Amino acid sequence: MKEVKKRILWVDIAKALTILSVPISHTLEIEMTLRTMFFSFHMPLFFILSGFTTKLATDWKTFRARLKKNFLHLIVPAFIVLVIFAIAISFTDSMVEFGAKDGFSSILPNLKLVFSKFFLNLYPEGFGNAAAVWFLVALFFAKTIMDFINVTLKSEKNWLIFFFLGILGICLGVFEKRLPFYLDLAFVGTMFIEIGILWRKHEEFIKKYSTPILLIALVFWFSGVMRGTFLELWLRFYGGLEQSILVAIAGTFIISNFAMAIEDATKKAGKFFKKSVEALSIVGKNLLLFLMIHCLDDSIFYHLWEVRDGTKKMMWASVALRLLLDLALFILFYGIINFFKNRKKAK
Repeated sequence: MKEVKKRILWVDIAKALTILSVPISHTLEIEMTLRTMFFSFHMPLFFILSGFTTKLATDWKTFRARLKKNFLHLIVPAFIVLVIFAIAISFTDSMVEFGAKDGFSSILPNLKLVFSKFFLNLYPEGFGNAAAVWFLVALFFAKTIMDFINVTLKSEKNWLIFFFLGILGICLGVFEKRLPFYLDLAFVGTMFIEIGILWRKHEEFIKKYSTPILLIALVFWFSGVMRGTFLELWLRFYGGLEQSILVAIAGTFIISNFAMAIEDATKKAGKFFKKSVEALSIVGKNLLLFLMIHCLDDSIFYHLWEVRDGTKKMMWASVALRLLLDLALFILFYGIINFFKNRKKAK
């Protein structure tokens, strides 16, 4: 089957709100509660909403088509980010302690170093935000695994396998068994994607009871984060184990309902509000572009936004500058891409 073609506005809004939280959370101090809140749901949300807008392959023809599409849309961008990162570190001393070398002639050795450490998942410390493309690799393998299982087994109970894989991935993370190609995180991703699929399947029922569900989710998410029962996928931190999964689902449901409220508000809102929501949805539609820019901001533009001097005031200045920088670069590259697209259509 094909991907759901019609875009869902609230999904794009939810993705935009969440991706905008990523540079903020990556700049805040680790111990800050706001950072914990963002990390508790932002990666699971992308997996869950991917499942919400996806239908799994049911035959080998569709499987091959989706495999090719996912490779181009997920793995190729990850390659691009890592190549640019390897070139950037060849002219700085940011990864000397991890084996990187300086100078033009060191680009090829640094490429080998970066790709081997990243794809073999050999604790790629020193990568900075460039390591965030793990999400693209994990999402690719999660989708591929799910499509393969769905085509091979053709069972209504495949969701049990996906939840089992999710539990397996969590266990691997808890026992610090990091698999190459981020397969342990891909396993966790299959569970979250399946949650999104189940959400879409039972959407009408969930809408019917959305208010009490939302209230319960708010209480559970907030209290969970305050107690430290949240998850942080990159670090394989699953505080409270199954509770952290529920906290991630609750956080996703809260942000999604907030996005739905924004969508509903546009029906009676003025022109300015509608234009603002439209701009926000553009970020959500082009989530990958924003992520790629953010993955490279600290290795190329670090000194343009890092103004912290140990005070909270300057930390928030760094947060604002970094977010504005990422948005400015997003607008620039989005404009360039659209220019060439329109030019191609005109021919």
